[in-house]
Amino acid sequence: MTRLFYYILLSFSTHFQGVLVMKKLSLVFLLLLQFVILPQNSFVRQITSGDFDARNPFIYKDEFGSYPPIFFELHKNNFSNIYQVNYNSDEQSFSDTIAITTGNHLDINPAFERELGLIFQTNRNGNWDIAVLPDSNGYWSEIEYIANTNLDEEQPKIIQSIFGFQDSINILFKREDEIVFATYGTDNNNEKVLFNDNSEYHYTDFAGILIEYTGSQDGVYAFATKVNSSNFKSIVGKFKPIGGDWQEETTLLDVCDCTNLSSQVLGYSFWSITYEDTLNGNRRIFGMDNWTNPPTISEIPIQQEGNLSSFDLYALLIVGKEKHQKLSDPDLYFPHTYLVENEGITKVRFDPSDIGVWWEDSLLQVSIPNSQLAVGPIGMDPLGIVSYTVWEDSIDGHIQLFGIPQHLAYGSVEDESIASDFILYQNYPNPFNPETNIEYKLLQASDVKFNVFNVLGEKVFEQNFGYQTAGSYKVNFDGTALPSGVYVYSIYTDENRLSRKMLLMK
Repeated sequence: MTRLFYYILLSFSTHFQGVLVMKKLSLVFLLLLQFVILPQNSFVRQITSGDFDARNPFIYKDEFGSYPPIFFELHKNNFSNIYQVNYNSDEQSFSDTIAITTGNHLDINPAFERELGLIFQTNRNGNWDIAVLPDSNGYWSEIEYIANTNLDEEQPKIIQSIFGFQDSINILFKREDEIVFATYGTDNNNEKVLFNDNSEYHYTDFAGILIEYTGSQDGVYAFATKVNSSNFKSIVGKFKPIGGDWQEETTLLDVCDCTNLSSQVLGYSFWSITYEDTLNGNRRIFGMDNWTNPPTISEIPIQQEGNLSSFDLYALLIVGKEKHQKLSDPDLYFPHTYLVENEGITKVRFDPSDIGVWWEDSLLQVSIPNSQLAVGPIGMDPLGIVSYTVWEDSIDGHIQLFGIPQHLAYGSVEDESIASDFILYQNYPNPFNPETNIEYKLLQASDVKFNVFNVLGEKVFEQNFGYQTAGSYKVNFDGTALPSGVYVYSIYTDENRLSRKMLLMK
């Protein structure tokens, strides 16, 4: 059985080479039990509705599964503003849309970085500029500008960090015939032209990624599609080590279509640049792994016939207790999506694993061309992180956002769940009968509460530990009064909640 995520991870790292048979069987049993017992929740939902067009959704790829909204462009009367819609995990529904920007102008291309701000492209000053709406603990400040000149600045792309924490916003954007790197949010806001058109060649698509705390690869990577005067294309890159200067341009791939470059974070220190290329007359998706010379390039083995496009991936951050921890069942963690066009019909593909289907793609026809897609976490509930695949489609004469939900597990037996203020470990033993130990570590003092839920989301145990200082703690949970089955335990602090699954077998 070939699965996309296994392929990506196994291709890009020798760290992932399998798991112990008993551990695999336990996870499979747990999953099968979950799919038998859980009321399935994966069906198409209309996310936005109204006398407007909702376009270009963006979901922040939060590795820790907090509560990022879905940002999108709300188009009406030839103007557009950035709106958001939030997910209510208790009611499993979406709230009304909320205006983030207002006015009679065009605000487009939203992107977001936690605790730093919302980036977007705007014509508020008469031409295209790159603006930021600073985010301070969930409150928006006044609009500021990262790039504001008499030239057009367009297509802002946040350079994602593999760890998700940044003290500044690093972006790439297009300014006339230049691709520019800019930093915003520190005392040294600056920009640097990385790729510049001339009479011999020009640059089109671009993407970037930030790596820290991993060793010699630490730094900022920028990639672009380079087109020469004969219209031959290649992928080139530049690297800026932490504390250093930008190095010379390097050619990573020669002679390709090389369109729609995008950076995909695959988890703890693993990443790839994906792009679209033509193979046997069809557009397919390829991945180029961590900066190697020459780079490892492979086609992503999607079985659908036709033209593929708009690939997007969400990877839940998994940190093991031991270095080079083996990762089990990446299907639990990495929902993905793309478009497939065949014989004039376009369909959106979403990851079907939440409904227990692994052997075929799930395809849903969309009626508009070039539908914009996004996938990512939008909230949490007792069953795990709620991820959505979101896309544009037409209804009642307007374009609205639709989505498919998926619940993501929190980790395998030896993994840690990490928030900004505490760490929650997997219970041991697991499966258990009737007692098990649950450990957590507070990184700062907080009030702490402990809950256990069954697979229907009903609370079966609750204990308030009150105020606890920073340090390590252990809970001995007794399941004598409970029937066999899958349960979810959650630790709550003042700032966060983390959850894990456990299996009681009597």
